[in-house]
Amino acid sequence: MYVLYNNFKMKSNFANFKNIKILDCTLRDGGSINNWNFGSDNISKILQNLNDAGIDIIECGFLDDKYSYDEDCSISGSITAFDEKISKVSNRHFKSVAMINIGKFNVDNLPDKTNSLIDGIRLMFKKEEIETAVRVSEAITQKGYSLSLNPVSITTYSENDVKNLCETANKLNPSIVYIIDTYGLLDKNETLRYYNLFDSSLNEGIEIGYHAHNNLQLAFSNSTEIVNASNGRTVVVDGSLYGMGKRAGNMPTELIADYLNKNYSKEYDINKINELIETIIMPLHNDFEWGYSLIHYIAAVNKCHSDYVSYLYNEKHLNFNVINSVIKNIAENHKLTFNKEYIDELYNSTITLV
Repeated sequence: MYVLYNNFKMKSNFANFKNIKILDCTLRDGGSINNWNFGSDNISKILQNLNDAGIDIIECGFLDDKYSYDEDCSISGSITAFDEKISKVSNRHFKSVAMINIGKFNVDNLPDKTNSLIDGIRLMFKKEEIETAVRVSEAITQKGYSLSLNPVSITTYSENDVKNLCETANKLNPSIVYIIDTYGLLDKNETLRYYNLFDSSLNEGIEIGYHAHNNLQLAFSNSTEIVNASNGRTVVVDGSLYGMGKRAGNMPTELIADYLNKNYSKEYDINKINELIETIIMPLHNDFEWGYSLIHYIAAVNKCHSDYVSYLYNEKHLNFNVINSVIKNIAENHKLTFNKEYIDELYNSTITLV
């Protein structure tokens, strides 16, 4: 019976082998920590090692019109900067993507896919930018790129908002639509509720992506919940090396790769990933701060932007109990957009009451 059970489990896991992908976003999301200045050699090494580790998709950087070409940086106003690095990867098998934040890059300047090694574009947009996102998405796909829709802060979306988003996505037919927990607010049940909404609303061929942040130390566990809940539909899970990313950071690529190796018959080379962490990312961690902290935790449990907590702690020099008494009164429409004037007024009124 034991042998039969394990054979069944192995076959069941093997059936899911091609339905789960890892996207590493170190060079883009991680780059918010060091102003995307990894150094030319390090960018090349990250691409090569992640390729050799078997990572499925690599986000090569940000497209932003404000930035000129710099071989040391993974942000540029030209896609050529990414093409040059990708061309140096030997035996390349990963899918390459770049991120565009609506309003920060003119897609008219995007070359046709036939003239670039970038395979896909990830389009970041806020809920109120959906109409613009449709127009930009159409321009991206007309140029031949695969499209990923990355709506910022899924926790601002009601159930009807999600259904409307998915209805719009079904018309655009992107490769992936993302659940993005921008402020790390979701727990297991909330994560699965959003996943089930997307799964029941999106056309069958559209993949579901999940991008977590680690304010509550749940980025990894929530990612595994998404993976385990998937049933036939392809799931793409974002991670970054050592969780590198702004504020509380992201879901660590090394953790999800190891999890998928052990539970879903994947064969990611963890040694190649660990080499990058040891030689490139850990030295950056010594110079730049990211990861779980009391500031990010308090912000997440109060479901507000962590800059409110940082401001009250660093500028007003309040202890965390007093900070809690202030931020619990933040109005719903102000919670996820930091407003210095607003928090100053709220602070003054709260402290007066105390």
